[in-house]
Amino acid sequence: MIQPLARALERAKLAPDRLILAAVSGGPDSVAMLHALKALQPRGRFRLAAAHFNHHLRGSESARDEQFVRQLCDRLEVELVVGQTRLTAGANLEERARELRHAFLKRVADRLDASLIALAHQADDQAETVLMRLLRGAGVAGLSAMKEAGPGRLWRPLLTVKRAALVAYLDQIGAAWTTDSSNASRLILRNRIRHTLLPMLERDFAPGLAERLTELAAEMRALDGFITDAARTELASRRAGEGLTVLGFGDLDFALADATLREFLRERLSGLRHISRDHIEMMRGLCSGANPSGRVVLPGGWRLRRQYDFAELERTAPPAPLRGLTEPIQLACCGRTEVGASGFIFEARLLDLGTDGPVPLPADPMEALFDTAQLRGPLWVRSFRAGDRISPHGMTGSRKVQELFVDRKLPRDLRAVWPLVTSGETIVWIPGIVRSRSALITFAHQEIPAGRKVLHLRALSTRRREITSLLKNPATC
Repeated sequence: MIQPLARALERAKLAPDRLILAAVSGGPDSVAMLHALKALQPRGRFRLAAAHFNHHLRGSESARDEQFVRQLCDRLEVELVVGQTRLTAGANLEERARELRHAFLKRVADRLDASLIALAHQADDQAETVLMRLLRGAGVAGLSAMKEAGPGRLWRPLLTVKRAALVAYLDQIGAAWTTDSSNASRLILRNRIRHTLLPMLERDFAPGLAERLTELAAEMRALDGFITDAARTELASRRAGEGLTVLGFGDLDFALADATLREFLRERLSGLRHISRDHIEMMRGLCSGANPSGRVVLPGGWRLRRQYDFAELERTAPPAPLRGLTEPIQLACCGRTEVGASGFIFEARLLDLGTDGPVPLPADPMEALFDTAQLRGPLWVRSFRAGDRISPHGMTGSRKVQELFVDRKLPRDLRAVWPLVTSGETIVWIPGIVRSRSALITFAHQEIPAGRKVLHLRALSTRRREITSLLKNPATC
């Protein structure tokens, strides 16, 4: 018992005088862990504290457990922090209790500046977890079960120690513990696996199954680590702002594609709780399929949204929809013009080149320059109309604006609100898409000569993330 814990301490590489916070319920596992940590404290040169959380779910039994842990920590001279809540029965009771308990442990660890939060999960817990997840259809990541270290400061030093060994250790040192009567309830799936299914399988079909399940978990963790490293490399190559490009996603091996999507979700959602294999498979189908647009609804109020070669996560309750302009809006020649209905702001500067000197051609496709001498009055901004055409700079003739939207893979719901800048009835600029041949600046050596008045326009979108892919292919200004 002491030696496995000592080896776990060596793997943790805990610096001298750092604090270990032990979660102690009063049951045999956590009590054995606390006694063993106390025995190893002089050798390990770490500080030790304990935390107990009372859910008040078992009446006087909960109060008894708290009192027992208080007395135990007094005898061992270990600092104890106690937290409590009053949970009521209902849906997801175990999940709610776990979340509250872990939040409490994190708060205490922050306050005490603990390096590790020690949990007393042991080898039999690991075997039960693997079997439970196997029954639920888990894949490689799920079957890897619990890790010794992580996430964060969580530390499970007893994963190689069986429950019987912990009880034998307590008997050897003459230490008492409490018993949680809810562990006998057959209403809880883990208890049915612990007391009925696993013993039956070991007795009638596979002696030693628990050990093989823990070995399977170790193999799955190694495999999961390997594929996760490859997935992080793949994800790094596909980053596009806060989303990812899915070009060629269908060519990836299924295992790598699924792992890449899991890592994408893990980064954005800070974990994978409630994400199932079905969710990952639907996401892979969306990202690798021929349909250029679609959505996959995910737990927790999220969904994955694809638009052409770009995918991103968004809340399922989207912001108020943007609207196309019912009437054109005149752009100020200086300052800002807000086109709130379509989510754009235009910034304008009028440059007197006799004073300001040469101005370099803008590289950003959301900026454009206009020779004011060639403009027919002020510029206006309006929404797309059926049949609109523009004469692109660098081309002969004209093209339908609808075709340009499709070529640039502008999402369908943005086409009706995308701003078109006009001079009179002529479309002179579609920000981020194309500049027309109208009111162009003639220049040499990439600079505009003095003696001209030039209008500099910059378009800012409140949906900047959605045009990331457009900005990779700068339009001619």
